[in-house]
Formats: sequence, C-alpha cells, structure tokens
Amino acid sequence: MKIKKILNNNAVLVGKNGKDFIWIGNGLGFQKKPGQEADDSKIEKVFVMHQQNSFDKLSTLLEDIPIAYVSLADDVISIAKTELTRELSETLYVSLTDHLYNLVKLHNQGIVIHNRLSWEIKKFYPKEFEVGMKALRLIKQKLQIDLDEEEAGNIAMHLINAQLSDDLTQMDVKKISKKIRDILSLVRMYNKIEIDETSFAFDRFVTHLRFFFKRLENLERGEKSNPLLIHVVQQYPKAYESMKLVEKYLTIDLNDDEQLYLTLHIQKLIENG
Repeated sequence: MKIKKILNNNAVLVGKNGKDFIWIGNGLGFQKKPGQEADDSKIEKVFVMHQQNSFDKLSTLLEDIPIAYVSLADDVISIAKTELTRELSETLYVSLTDHLYNLVKLHNQGIVIHNRLSWEIKKFYPKEFEVGMKALRLIKQKLQIDLDEEEAGNIAMHLINAQLSDDLTQMDVKKISKKIRDILSLVRMYNKIEIDETSFAFDRFVTHLRFFFKRLENLERGEKSNPLLIHVVQQYPKAYESMKLVEKYLTIDLNDDEQLYLTLHIQKLIENG
C-alpha cells in the first residue's frame, strides 16, 4: 500500500480502494515520503476504524506520542474485548492511549492522580476493574512501572465509558439529567439543606447516579443482604429515609448494596449541606 502520511518514524497512514489504515511497526515511517510504498514486512499492528472522527484523532495522537502507548492501549483493549460482554466504542483507542501516555508522564514527574471512586468501580464493575488490574501488570511488564491499584479504577472508567457512550441517545441523556435533578431536589427538600454543587460530595453523588442509571437494567433484584446496611440505617436514618424516597420516585426496589451506597452518598450531601 502507498503511504498517505508519515505519522512518526514507526507509524504511517496508508490507503487502498478509498479505505485508510494506520500501520505501526519499527521503522515503518523512517526516511519515507508520502506516495512511496510502505514496507508491510515491518507491520506489528494495523488499525482500521469505522468512525472517521476516531480515526483522525488517533492519527493526530500518533504524531505526538511514542507508539508504545497506542500499542499498550491496543493490548489492554484486546483483553477487554475477550473478557467483557458488551461492544466497545472505537473512541476507546484514543482515550485510553492518551490516558496511558499522560499517566506515565505524570508518574515520572512524581505526580499521582487518585481515583476516589475506585472502591465503587471495583464493587459495581468487577470485570472492568479486573481488566484494569491486568493492564497494571502489562504496564509493569512493558514499562517497568509499578502503579497503585487505584489506577485500575481509572482504566476501568475508560472501559465503562466506552461501553456506554454509544448507548445513550440525546433523549436518554435528557431523561437521565432530569431524574438526577429531581433526586437532588428531593434530597434537598426532605433534609432542608442547600446542596453545594461545587463540592466533591455533589460530584461523586451525580457520578454515582449516572452509573446507576446506565446499569439499571442489569441490577440484581432479590433478597441478597449486606449486613453493613443495618449499621448505616442506624447511623444515618435521615439519609436512609431519603434513599427510600428515591426508590419510591424511581418505582424500584433496590438490593442492599445499592441501598447502602446510595444512602452513604446522600449522607455526604447532608453533611456538606
């Protein structure tokens, strides 16, 4: 195939019959020019995408960062495709590559980005979290960098978003936004508080609700118990009653785990109110 664009020494954009591909391999772009034949014996990975926007973004990204990161992201995505049941959006190649590059860059500067939602992700998205853990082992193997378990949660977030991004129509987003506003109003009025929308408690609550609505169809029903819920009910009765009002508003019976985490989030709003 003929080269359409040199992305870097190890990545080229090639085209044939009106279809574009990104070829990655050691020295593929070295001392090459557009219009020349690409050496297909050097190919290590091939990227072809159906969404032009994602393809363009990945091409641009490869002009600025080493191919090791897109290769690593592709390895993680390959694991995810094997272990997760839902289709992944092509945008994941861009978001995860960019995340891994900046993660290592910050790590080398001694900066760690904490994920305070890691415990929640591990609880409600165990498969995605496990892929994140495998990604950490890949990073250690390929880049000799040891990362905290929290980073598995960050990687899992990208996987979660990639599974959900294509599912939500504009109408879905509007419906979810309205439900979140209604629930916040319900909590505010029942507890007679002002909710600080600049607080971390607010951000975390809204994030929890967004995830909650997206996974609503797959929530487990039944009598599965969590002994911690009894303690939380005794400790935070107002938050628990607020949670029950949310249940009533949504006309749904939540299992103990969902009740527990929703109650704890509401309690944080009350404490900050």
